Order: sequence, then structure tokens, then C-alpha cells
Amino acid sequence: MNTQGPRGYQEGLLVDTLDRMRRNPEGRKVVHLRLSQLMPHNRTPVRVRIIGRMFRTLESGRQVQLFPIGNDDLIIIVNAGAQRDVANIADRIRSLFETDPITHLSDGQPDKFILWFDLGLDSALAIHTAQQLRAIVQKMPPRNEQAMPSLTPALLDDVQKKLAFANIVPFIRDQVAVRIDPQTNAASIEFYEFFLSIADVQKAIAPKINLLADRWLFQDLSRTMDLRMLEIVGRAPQARGVPAISLNLNLETVVTPVFQSFVERVEKGQKVIVEVQAVDVLTNLQLYIEVESALAQMGHAVLLDGLTTAAMSVLDVGRLNPGYAKLVWSPELLNTMDPKGSRTTAMLKQMGGNKIILSRVDTPEALQWGIRSGIGLFQGRFLDSFSKPARPRAKPSVAG
Repeated sequence: MNTQGPRGYQEGLLVDTLDRMRRNPEGRKVVHLRLSQLMPHNRTPVRVRIIGRMFRTLESGRQVQLFPIGNDDLIIIVNAGAQRDVANIADRIRSLFETDPITHLSDGQPDKFILWFDLGLDSALAIHTAQQLRAIVQKMPPRNEQAMPSLTPALLDDVQKKLAFANIVPFIRDQVAVRIDPQTNAASIEFYEFFLSIADVQKAIAPKINLLADRWLFQDLSRTMDLRMLEIVGRAPQARGVPAISLNLNLETVVTPVFQSFVERVEKGQKVIVEVQAVDVLTNLQLYIEVESALAQMGHAVLLDGLTTAAMSVLDVGRLNPGYAKLVWSPELLNTMDPKGSRTTAMLKQMGGNKIILSRVDTPEALQWGIRSGIGLFQGRFLDSFSKPARPRAKPSVAG
């Protein structure tokens, strides 16, 4: 998680804030999420940013103050009224990384992943921890991503203006989702997924700005990207003559007049599928419920994206009732006798394999596992290699 301002700025701000608060702690607590101690494959920039977003609604209500630390840790100062909510989110985060040793709890041993400080009792210890974090960050070598200036409100306004007039057609990618009949092995097109390449947008519009450094500002930018996507995809030749199209969108975009206009322009009988990240559902469950219901009434659907065995431990996919659920392929799925595999089995029973998409199918092994497991839909580079030479422009037949 990137800091803003000079190195050590957020950490220094944290020290000053805690020093002021210890004079009148008012029931506040401090939570230290030691994300820096996660295994490298779990501590990716995207995951660290997503964790920060999980506290977004509480921060907007001024119930918490978030301090993203330069080593990827997250410090949260929590008012008395939000402590239960923060504890619940922290438990979800632990579940998401349940296979990481740092998250494990042992009887009689202190928690090494999530530390709580009561400012009324432990203010000196909390301040000492903040001072240590500041010293650590100040000694850290600069990251490549920090070499570019972070997105600021002023820069965001400039980038959004450029994005509004830029030709983003070359930056739009699409990937087919294929339905496979387990009896005949016949494949048919279920839908085409359209998404915007953030890397290409950055290179073309803001090559010297780190668009991802500030999670809130990037969220605003991503909504602008959504609107441009809706404008372009509605006219794209690849979106014509196919049974369904899917789009990666923010939940907030789906309730805008622009999206409604887009839906009204799609071909008669063509289905629109909105792909929503599982973590976004955790942060805005009520809006998800409203969006899912509205789309279903119009004959369209929500696709719950980014499902892993860890994500399924905190999300009851069946109760969320998505039109589709996208399971991310991982070699650990091969061992279906593992307790984690049972969550996949439960989801298959709840939804049926005809609604589940196995994504990142890059090898024959992944495809074979999915077919054996009763999954009917697949997406990934291994499928692309077969579908791209003869991409249909006329409406293909769809099995099932």
C-alpha cells in the first residue's frame, strides 16, 4: 500500500495523531494489520489495496482513520461505535489468507497478524509501534512504483478529461467464455467478456503518474473508465452477433442512466452480464443485492468474479444468487479431498455446474479437472488458442 507525500509522511502523521489522542482517548482503539508479514504471493499490491477498500464505508462515516504504511501494513484508529464492524472485517481478511502461516492462531499465543491497542491503556505502546514503523519505512529502498508521482485530485481531474476524449478502442480486450458439453465435448460460445487494459490506459494517458497509488482516487477514475467502456462496447463489432456480453464494472456504475441506456441499445435477445469482484461484494452487500435483483428482472445477470477457496470461506455464493460464479483455477483444487475443496463442491451443489465458470484455464490439466468436477463453463488462454482462429461474427449456437 503506497504512502502519499515524502517517505515517512503517513507514518509521521500517525505518530502525531496518536500523540494528540492519548490526552483524550475516548474509548478509541488502534488496529495494526501486519500485511507486510504475509507470504510474497499473498502480499501483492492489488490485494493490499483491496484490503484497504474493505474499510471504505467506515472511513467515509468518520468511524475510522486509515493509515497505509509504506511497508504494506495498515493501521486503523477506530472509534468505539465501529469496533465490532472493524473486528468483523478483520476476521474476513484473516479467512481470505487462511493458508498463510502469519494468520494462524495458537492457544495461549498472541496474535501475530492483527494487533489491537486500547488507547486508554496502551497509548505508549501504540505510539512506540508507530515510531518503529516510521523508522522502518524511512530506511526502505524506494520502490519503482514510487518513482512516479501519485494520483492527486488535481491530476485526477486532468486524467479524466483526457480519458473522456481519448480513443480507448485499442485498449479494450475481449475473451471468450466457452461451454463444453461433457457428453460430446462439443464447445460453444457462452459470452464474450470485455475489459479495459489499465496498463495501456496508463501508458497512453498518464505515463508519468501512478494511477493505482491512491485507492479512493483510482476508484473514481475506474468509474469514468466504466462509462467509456459502455460507450465503446455498445458499438464494437465483436459485441454483435454473440449470445451474451460481459463487462467488468463497478456496482455503482450499474445504477447510472448511462448503463440503462447501454442495456436499451444491445441487440434484441442479447444478454448483458455484469462481472463484480467478490471483494467488492463484501464491501457493499446491499448495493449488490439491489443490482442483482434489477438485472435479473431485465433478463440479465451478475457474475461473481474472483472466487477462490479462501473467498468462499466468507461468502455464501448460493445465497448471493448470482447468474454466474467465476472460480479461479489453482493447482490446489486438484485435491478435492482437502477441506478447502469441499467449498467448491458445496458451491457446485448450490448453483449447478452450468452456472460456474472456471477461469485462468491455461493448461489441459485445468480443463480436465473442471470437466471431471462437473463444471460446464471455461475461460483462459488454453481455450483462446482454439477459439481465436475462427471467432464467430454470426450468432453461434449455445449448448444448454
